[in-house]
Amino acid sequence: MLKEEEIAVSSEQRQSLLERILASPQFAKSPKLSAFLSYICEQERLGRAHQINEQRIGVAVFGRHEGYSAGDDSIVRSQARFLRLHLEEYFAKEGNDEPIVLSIPKGSYIPTFPPRAMAPKFTPEERTAAEAATSKNSAIPVSFWTRPSAVLLAFLLLCAGLLVSVLAIRSHQISLTQKAYETSEQRFWNAIFDARRTPIIVPSDSSLVLLQKISGHTIALDDYINHKYVSDVPDSAMKSIWPVIANSQYTSLADLNLVSRLEQQPAAIASSTRIRYARNLSLKELKENNVILIGGSRSNPWVELYRPLMRMSVDYDQTSQRNFVWNHNPAAGEQEYYYETGSNNVLHAAYGIIAYLPSLDGQGTALLVGGTSKAGTEAAAEFLFSSGFAEFLHRLNNGKNPSHFEILIATENINGESNDGKIVCFHRL
Repeated sequence: MLKEEEIAVSSEQRQSLLERILASPQFAKSPKLSAFLSYICEQERLGRAHQINEQRIGVAVFGRHEGYSAGDDSIVRSQARFLRLHLEEYFAKEGNDEPIVLSIPKGSYIPTFPPRAMAPKFTPEERTAAEAATSKNSAIPVSFWTRPSAVLLAFLLLCAGLLVSVLAIRSHQISLTQKAYETSEQRFWNAIFDARRTPIIVPSDSSLVLLQKISGHTIALDDYINHKYVSDVPDSAMKSIWPVIANSQYTSLADLNLVSRLEQQPAAIASSTRIRYARNLSLKELKENNVILIGGSRSNPWVELYRPLMRMSVDYDQTSQRNFVWNHNPAAGEQEYYYETGSNNVLHAAYGIIAYLPSLDGQGTALLVGGTSKAGTEAAAEFLFSSGFAEFLHRLNNGKNPSHFEILIATENINGESNDGKIVCFHRL
């Protein structure tokens, strides 16, 4: 007779079990954990278990950039804890009769499929006889409890029971907290990608930044809308190159990464989201739809329309040729100006802003994500998709519908890459 550990689990059995788990209440409302579990199981099925690690999961599942610091970003470790708790809950409830178990041993992210310890099978007659025998022998002689070993056993059993109770309560609390965070985050993204309005994602116009650097002048929103700047060549020396840059559609890699991650949101997938280049956007579209604007006013002039709704904005100092964040109405302990520091290719500070605002017609929403540099925009984007943002939303809104807000993120700019972003301050708007 085969021992339990010798029972082979086929690929079909594993896949079938995975599908039942993903369809359960524990996972159906948790797309991030579902994606996490699906990814590691697929890698294991393809014979790539040796390639499953924290770094790869962070990139493939949580949208982190290649080479990100897993030591500084604990998203995978924290979500793995919730994943294990959800699996335990499934096998204690809906999956109580599953012949095999899907588990993720601590210290590893490789899924295993051990067979469940099998309980004896009784016929109705055997079960009746067993219950009767148990009833007859339920009284334990008093002399048994006088033995030291019995007292020790009773004490250990009591401690074990208390420990199980504490762990169960803690597990339930963590599960409730995670669900509350997920609910706040889902409400936020559902408001952004509202199916009743067409969400429009607008990456920045890097060509515009080049033109302003060449001319030394700021291109106002009015000139941007009517394309007057295209024909305003600053001098004859730029006559040949100016139209080429002015008519090109460049944007940054940080913006493209952000657009990709936004499109992967479940709420975005269910909506009719469109991507528009800033130069081709119209004021009418901006008023009638929800919008996500990426970049500051220097690279995306449409941001200027929302300045009256905000207390912070990304600006440019022509004299020092530095980008900075202007805090128009600083609270106690806040600065009025946050300037980038250092020079190119050297470690220095950069800043990013996330602003959640009403739409121009007041019927929808607008999300602004920008920074003083590529690193600043990256820092804002990284926080937007982190577990910290879900927690921030829950605390800000106390579990209710999302309030309008703005967040200032500071980060280290290392050769154009964001590192160790932190919240400097935030305002409820």
